[in-house]
Amino acid sequence: MLIIADPAAAAQITIQNSLEKHHNTREFVYPLLGEKNLVTLEGKEWKMWRGIFNPGFASGHLMSLVGSMVSDTVRFTGILSGYAAKEKVFELEEAVTRLTVDIIGNVVLDMSLEAQTSENELVKAFRDQLQWMPLPNDINLFRKYNPMKWFVYRANTRIMNRYLDKLLEQRFAHRQQEEKVNSKRNKPVIDLALDTYLKETGQSGGSALPWQFKRSAIDHFKTFLFAGHDTTSSTACFVVHLLSKHPEALEKVRQEHDEVYGSDTSKTAEAIANDPHSLNRLPYTLAVLKEVLRLFPPASTVREGDPNTPILFNGKEYPTDGFMLWPVAYGMHRQPDLWPNAEEFIPERFLVKEGDPLFPPKGAWRPFEYGPRNCVGQELAYIELKIFMVLTLRDFDIRAAYEEQDKIDGKDRSTHTTKGDRAYQVLVATAKPVLGYPSKVTKRKRQ
Repeated sequence: MLIIADPAAAAQITIQNSLEKHHNTREFVYPLLGEKNLVTLEGKEWKMWRGIFNPGFASGHLMSLVGSMVSDTVRFTGILSGYAAKEKVFELEEAVTRLTVDIIGNVVLDMSLEAQTSENELVKAFRDQLQWMPLPNDINLFRKYNPMKWFVYRANTRIMNRYLDKLLEQRFAHRQQEEKVNSKRNKPVIDLALDTYLKETGQSGGSALPWQFKRSAIDHFKTFLFAGHDTTSSTACFVVHLLSKHPEALEKVRQEHDEVYGSDTSKTAEAIANDPHSLNRLPYTLAVLKEVLRLFPPASTVREGDPNTPILFNGKEYPTDGFMLWPVAYGMHRQPDLWPNAEEFIPERFLVKEGDPLFPPKGAWRPFEYGPRNCVGQELAYIELKIFMVLTLRDFDIRAAYEEQDKIDGKDRSTHTTKGDRAYQVLVATAKPVLGYPSKVTKRKRQ
């Protein structure tokens, strides 16, 4: 393994030469995402599908779908109110994951998955599949090589594929009906993707969904679930955590939301739905998100070494053939020579102008990676997280409840810390807050 913590060196394998994803990545994600997933496809096939999905995840198009995201988040705030009334410890990461799944269902398929209010079989199978996937550093050999996992993988895959196949067929039938009545409603990602696919392949829509499209679309949809599952849910938890530890920053966020949407929070959801572009008038909120992603990036890329692609660093060539190449976002984001006061939470890094000592170095901030293989859903993640912040932070106080969770579990985990913090990241396919970020929430009383 070649660990890379230098932005210029990382650019050589992700931008100047976009090397293929490491073969271990394919082996790791296939049970969860399937063979035709956007994460590990390469060459012309990847380029075709990336081009097909790009329009659906463009900022302008996503703004047209903000109304459904707001509706799903309002439902989430109702669930938070329930936890507040019961004064109950709950896993924030689990709750936000279910919110994310509902949002992705609406944005991608125009279908409500009802993950927040019911035990959705797709979500259940997806989460179960994650739990069975081995961790790279797992020392429990029975869990790592348990032959039962292959039976579980197949069973969960059948459930997920059957569920998504049904949703795709339903969406295709609705799409045809809408076209007959010349509907002008905003199209979900799946409709834009199907339009592009038919155009690219020269096929006609006909009366049946093309099987080639459906086979790949199912795996891509699982990829979007996976991407939303790691980026949005874990980032939302660390937004809450870092703002609860820095009340001065939380107050600035709340003041910004009051300035844009007014102090009557009961009208905020409607205001966002009526003017989605108002989310672009929240510079400090965006700076907080970027600083959270700097300190707690949810994932990194891993590339395959190539005999013709050495890395040049400090005047010396490093061969890459036979190496797993890992640009480590977490390490790069916390390097003191790149980031002044690297361990401190300073959102102003992303507000200052070039030339200021705090200004982010070129290529050093990479939670969504750089180059052609950057995250297709990063704009969706930003929009989701802004809506989450605007609709929750002024009405609720949310804090970590690790000590309370220890008492519930009858365990003393007080020494389980990283850099003195109970809320550290653990690898569950991607980096998650440990124990799902146990939380307590209270309704906020405003003057």
